[in-house]
Amino acid sequence: MREVREKLVEQLVELGLTLNEAKVYVALIELGTATPSDIATLSGVPVSKIYYILSELERKGIAESQQGKPKLYRAIEPSRALKILLEKYIEARKKAMKLFNMLESRERRRDARSMWIIRGRKNILNRLRVIIRSSKISLVAASTDEVLSLLSRDLLDAINRDVNISMVIYRTIDKNTRLLLDRFKDKAVVKVRDMVAPSMLIADDKVGIAYIMEALYRASGGAVETALLIEDEEFLPIFSSYFRFFIWYPSKLITPLDEFLSRPRTYCVYYRAVEDAKYLLSKGVKLRARVDGWYIAGGERRRVSLEGDIVDTYESESRTVYNITLVTDSGNKLLLGGKRCVIEDVETEKITLIPIL
Repeated sequence: MREVREKLVEQLVELGLTLNEAKVYVALIELGTATPSDIATLSGVPVSKIYYILSELERKGIAESQQGKPKLYRAIEPSRALKILLEKYIEARKKAMKLFNMLESRERRRDARSMWIIRGRKNILNRLRVIIRSSKISLVAASTDEVLSLLSRDLLDAINRDVNISMVIYRTIDKNTRLLLDRFKDKAVVKVRDMVAPSMLIADDKVGIAYIMEALYRASGGAVETALLIEDEEFLPIFSSYFRFFIWYPSKLITPLDEFLSRPRTYCVYYRAVEDAKYLLSKGVKLRARVDGWYIAGGERRRVSLEGDIVDTYESESRTVYNITLVTDSGNKLLLGGKRCVIEDVETEKITLIPIL
């Protein structure tokens, strides 16, 4: 009973009650109708504070009193109380957001060079969900089958928004891995890795997050799980390269690519576009592309939007140089590179591959 009481108090605090208010309300539920001294005894709240706490619960509409000697109190039924607390919580949230918006400067911009620490499993999972939900074009993700299962609903929602997902599942429990494969292997490009590595997620090639799994923390003495949120435009490419070379390339492909790549796919992660374009061309598929980026040849830099036919791909043996050759509809032959490319004609921000079947 004590454990149930403590958990209920925790939930009421989450809904906006103070710790003492939650203890008193739970005590009222157990006692029914009671005097302040009985309520103080069961709740553990000092008698010196009990009248103030009871008056606060009355003010919030979740407790009632009856005049007399001694004065008696009772809780309103839980369903009504929870509805009242939820309404107050939603109203407080609206007011807080309005105040936050008033505080923010119209000129405020996200720091382009920033990394942040997130501590605690729950907080890390919440941040992962925010990043997934904010992704618009592409997402790369690698984690254990347990964590990806917890995020599966958000990942499916992203897929339904046409977010192009490349996923690596770290196999820890065969049953969990099989369930994930059944759910995602035809909806994303999925690979499996038998060795656990840091969990990593990169959305739209703009923001990333990495953290060490719980099992590794337990082995190191039970430290609090810690994640690194990366919004640093200089560091993110290094982070992305780690994912590519140490997690993506060594993992085993599961998704049948012929089916998955039979319809247009859009990419922010350029090496993935080159990889899939190379595969389609090797199968004899005629391939068109829509490209947004920057023309950088000859020291010039201007924004361009291009359409045309992909006629070739290149990837060096070390996989450090890779590009696509595009013949535009106007007849120009251009080399497309990824961000920070130097030898190509176009620095690609976004590319859509369109197979002509």
